[in-house]
Amino acid sequence: MALISPCPRYNARGLNCPQIPEGEEQDWTQIKPIGKAGQAYNPLCKHTIPTMTPSAVWTPGQTIKVQFQGLASHSGGHGEFSISYDNATTFVVVHQELKYMFVDGPSHLSNKPTRMEYSITLPESLPGANHAVFAWTWVNASGNREFYMNCADVKISGKPGSFTGRRMTVANYGPDTPVIPEFYGDYNTGINYYINSHNVTVIGYGSDEFEDLAYVASNGEGSKGNSNSDDIYNDENFHRTSIMHPDSYKR
Repeated sequence: MALISPCPRYNARGLNCPQIPEGEEQDWTQIKPIGKAGQAYNPLCKHTIPTMTPSAVWTPGQTIKVQFQGLASHSGGHGEFSISYDNATTFVVVHQELKYMFVDGPSHLSNKPTRMEYSITLPESLPGANHAVFAWTWVNASGNREFYMNCADVKISGKPGSFTGRRMTVANYGPDTPVIPEFYGDYNTGINYYINSHNVTVIGYGSDEFEDLAYVASNGEGSKGNSNSDDIYNDENFHRTSIMHPDSYKR
């Protein structure tokens, strides 16, 4: 399964895709997992150099449409949609589709997807940023214990600020993340990792439409985040090449 809209980085089959960075190639294999229990095939997001123009421009509170392609739903599973403000180093969850991703209900050992499009309402308090990363992640219910992830570079048109929410869950990815076994009809399998994920606060310095406010925030006069959060991350140095390591998501 793979995200096609918003178009993920370098996706050869995506919709309305931006130009890929110079020296990079189109990716025809994004339906494949980026890792499995005990082995990481690729870094999180797979491609670590962002596109210079966004795949989509959104506003806080907007309802967005997310579309997929693929033929193998693996009986559903746990899915999340998350946003990063530091080039895919840290993700905060904005929507969860637990248990039945790509299927409409319990579908033990069925491999046929019945749902390929989701409508997601972005949080009203999401901060703006010229450069953010939107991620879809998925742990399949049946089959090999795999981890799927696609990332799209997006712009959030809005004011500077902070947002606190659950940290994105990473499982079945390399030797240092939790292993969620096959569900075998029990769709609560592994759900504790998602429900109990600790909070993280991310900071966006505002999009260019709010340049004056962004300047104030970047000079330390804007939002300081939520004191109940475990960590705070921002978009100040977004365009550094950043490879997320599974150690960042150890439980």
